[in-house]
Amino acid sequence: MAPMRSHHPHGFSLVEVTIAMALLVIGAVGALGIASQSVKMNEDGRRITRAAALAQDLVANINLWAYDDPRLTNALPANDTDLGDGTLAFEAAGAPPADHGEVDLTAGGAVWLGVPQAEFAAAGYERYWNVSESDDWNGNTVPDAKRIAVIVRWPQGGGFRRLVLFTTKVNPADAQ
Repeated sequence: MAPMRSHHPHGFSLVEVTIAMALLVIGAVGALGIASQSVKMNEDGRRITRAAALAQDLVANINLWAYDDPRLTNALPANDTDLGDGTLAFEAAGAPPADHGEVDLTAGGAVWLGVPQAEFAAAGYERYWNVSESDDWNGNTVPDAKRIAVIVRWPQGGGFRRLVLFTTKVNPADAQ
């Protein structure tokens, strides 16, 4: 008599294949979600990089201006307590509380050597700067310096996002 062989099934059952396919679909959907989020993060990083370059360009030009340049007047003293936009007023729609904006770059026939507005206006970028006279540390009634906040904003969602850089100009008449 021939020995009895046990019958072991080969392959996978329909239930096992269905579960494996469901797990693969869940993994693929998760990977697509991560890829989509990655694209959004890359675009956000690109916008922030552009804003930083525009702000650095304006800061570099401000550092070339004379201390008494009309573009460095404190045109709106009410914003001195919030020079760098800690209240996020620049993220709201509408005109922000800025001392100066794009039109002031060439006011009074001043020469603007930086990035022209035409190169970034289509993307919705706007640049502003606030100026505040620093306290008189040595008590001689002459302001010691000007604190300047450069703010670049761009549209996002229903409002704006913004990037702020700071610089200081020491008063040469008060330098000791």
